Amino acid sequence: MEGMHLLFKLQKEIKTVQDNLSGVLLNGQVDKWEKYQYMVGQLKAYQIVLQEISNLLKDKEHENENTTDNIHTLKPKD
Repeated sequence: MEGMHLLFKLQKEIKTVQDNLSGVLLNGQVDKWEKYQYMVGQLKAYQIVLQEISNLLKDKEHENENTTDNIHTLKPKD
């Protein structure tokens, strides 16, 4: 479960950085074209990483569902 906690924390941190970067771009605070292109590239990279994290979490969720499907409940004898 520690790995899952790490993924959620990383996902949250990346979203925060991504939001801050988007704010800078949307507010017109970029003074050079090269800097703008670099920041757009960063946003694309963050989006790719977030998608990969989402895929990992989804795979783990399906793995957990399959594990719980294989558990049999014991019924008491009458």
